[in-house]
Amino acid sequence: MTREEFESVALQRLQTLYPRARFLRAGQLEIAILRTPSGKPSAHRLRLARAWAAFCQHGERFDLDSYLTRVVGTVERRLPADWPSARPHIQPKLMTYEQQHQLSTHPLWYPVASEIGYVLASEDFDLALDEEQLQRWDIAEECVLAAAMQNLQRLWQRSSIVAWTVQDNVRAFHIELSHSYKASLVLLPEFQEQAMEILNAETIRVAVPNRHFLVAFPADDDEFRQSLLPILRKEWQGGYPLTRSFLRIREGDFELEDAE
Repeated sequence: MTREEFESVALQRLQTLYPRARFLRAGQLEIAILRTPSGKPSAHRLRLARAWAAFCQHGERFDLDSYLTRVVGTVERRLPADWPSARPHIQPKLMTYEQQHQLSTHPLWYPVASEIGYVLASEDFDLALDEEQLQRWDIAEECVLAAAMQNLQRLWQRSSIVAWTVQDNVRAFHIELSHSYKASLVLLPEFQEQAMEILNAETIRVAVPNRHFLVAFPADDDEFRQSLLPILRKEWQGGYPLTRSFLRIREGDFELEDAE
C-alpha cells in the first residue's frame, strides 16, 4: 500500500467511524476533525503521518480502526483540568466570520478587520475555548487573551524572517516557523513594526489564505500583489482556509481588501 492509498483508506474509515464529523485536508497527511461525534465544536488535528509510520513498522498487524478511535476518542479528555496547566498551551488563531458561525457555541471572539478575527485555542488539540470552559477554570477572559498573546510572542521570538529581494531591495518576506499557525503573528505589534521596518513602508499588505501561510509586502507594490493572486487561490483551496482577501495594516489598524 502506498502512502496516498493509506491516506485514502484512513479518511474513509474516519468517515465511517465518525459520520457526524466534518473533515478538511491540510497537507498531505493531515485531517482536521472539526466536530466530534458528541457535537461539541472541538476541532482536532490528526496527523496521519504517525499512523503511516506505525503501519510501515507493523505491516498487517497494524489495526487502523483501533488507532483512529483511540486518538480521536481522547481529544476531549486531553483538555487540561486547571488554568496553570492550560496556560502554556493557549494560542490565538485567526478565524473567518463564516467559520466562527459554523460553531454551535460562541467561542471567544475578537474582531480584527471586518470578518477576520481570532479565537483562543489550545495548540496541541486545537480546541476552541468558550465561556463554559473559562468558568471551569475560574479565569477571566482578559487573562486568557493575555496568556495567548504572551505565547504568541514566544513563537515570534523563535521564528525566522525570510526576505525576497530584488537587486538588494527587500520586496517581500515570509515567516519560517516549525509549528503553530503563522497567520496569527499578524496580531503582534512586534510583527507589524518589524514588517514596516524591513519593507520600508508605512502601510503593508499581508496574505493569509490559510493558517500556515503568511507573506507581507509594501501596500503600494501592485505588481507583487498581482503575482500573489494565483498563489492565494491555490493555498486557500488547500485546507484550513481563512480568506482570499489581503490584510492591509497601518499603525495597528487592520482593513480587509478584496484580492479579486
